[in-house]
Amino acid sequence: MEFGLREWLIVIGIIVIAGILFDGWRRMRGGKGKLKFKLDRSFANLPDDDSDPDLLSPPRVVERNRDPSFDEEDLPSLSARELNRRRGGEPQQGDLNLGLDEPVPTLLSPVEQDDDAAPKAQAKSPEKELPPVEEVLVINVIARDEEGFKGPALLQNILESGLRFGEMDIFHRHESMAGNGEVLFSMANALKPGTFDLDDIEGFSTRAVSFFLGLPGPRHPKQAFDVMVAAARKLAHELGGELKDDQRSVLTAQTIEHYRQRIVEFERRQLTQKR
Repeated sequence: MEFGLREWLIVIGIIVIAGILFDGWRRMRGGKGKLKFKLDRSFANLPDDDSDPDLLSPPRVVERNRDPSFDEEDLPSLSARELNRRRGGEPQQGDLNLGLDEPVPTLLSPVEQDDDAAPKAQAKSPEKELPPVEEVLVINVIARDEEGFKGPALLQNILESGLRFGEMDIFHRHESMAGNGEVLFSMANALKPGTFDLDDIEGFSTRAVSFFLGLPGPRHPKQAFDVMVAAARKLAHELGGELKDDQRSVLTAQTIEHYRQRIVEFERRQLTQKR
């Protein structure tokens, strides 16, 4: 069989294509090995410091520089005795100023009152005296970032949880999200002096806040406690915080259940005393 020009061109084209495919296959095999070697070398030569936190590397235990001005031991004591004393008007250095009688705004942002508003506020009848607190359930939220919780972000977060700025220059969660009804629980600045300054909220920051619920307190303390836990968890999740109990230990599911049992035991004692 004789090959014409057309047949020879077809054969040559097939040979050239086969050669190109073979050469590409060979280069790919060789390239993979070289690429892997280069990547391995690059990771092996990484420095031991944390100069680039975005690179994936084996986990290391890193000693973070903690704020020397912040110590968890500085978190205020919110025992029943301390809370009653502060309510009784015996403020001490570093307390939560719970005995202050000065009029304060009742909204999350400063409000301007006209001349007629002040006499009306002074004419309000004083609230009934609160019963002595026997137990206090505390949840501390400590910022992981050394810069702490920034004022505007903190304000927005607790607003969404229904807390309102009010008496004692701290925040309170009432029965109504609008700030009406009895107080379910409160939130104070966990660092001295324990209060918040709404006039300087843009420049405000704190390393920790304390949610607390006093017993006796709300009519339905178990439900109020659950709302408090939800607010503390929301703050910790959205602003990068760590939940701690009143002993400054990590707040666990067991601790929360223990708090609920304390409420049950308290209500049982209350019923026994009324009989």
